[in-house]
Order: sequence, then C-alpha cells, then structure tokens
Amino acid sequence: MSKLLKSKALAWCAFTLIILVFALTFRMREVWWAFFDIFFAFMMAFCHLAATYIGSLLPPAGRKLDIFAAVFGILAVAALIGENIAYNIIF
Repeated sequence: MSKLLKSKALAWCAFTLIILVFALTFRMREVWWAFFDIFFAFMMAFCHLAATYIGSLLPPAGRKLDIFAAVFGILAVAALIGENIAYNIIF
C-alpha cells in the first residue's frame, strides 16, 4: 500500500482524472457553490502529486503535503454531501 501511495504515475492519473471530471461536468453545475467538491478534489490531487515529487527531496514537507491532501479529501467528500443536500432542498 505504501508503494501505491508513493507512485508518481498513479498521482498523475488521479490529477488527470479530476481535471477530466471537471471538464465533463462543467455544464451540469448550475450554481457557483456546486464547484466546491471539485475544487477540494483538485487540491487533494495536486497536494498529493506535489508530495510525491517533494517527498523524495524533503520528507517532512512531503508528509505535510500528504496530510493536506487527506484534509482536502475529507473536505471534498463533505462538500459533495453538502452540495447534494443543498441541491435537493433548494431545487
């Protein structure tokens, strides 16, 4: 599992997937607050991608960026749930 988390190719795949999801769902998002989940997911993927590169040079910075990535991941899930609830109540 540790090698899988430190894989640069997998980090690039996740980053690319987030950008593709953003591009493909852009027209479906009707209000400005519907972008919170994709923003947090983008920041999660970006922080993890940066951690894979920086972690080999500066391990403490890589660990800190991975912690930020985990926090952004939790925020992405919370935003997805919150957006779903808000969308169902408002619309």
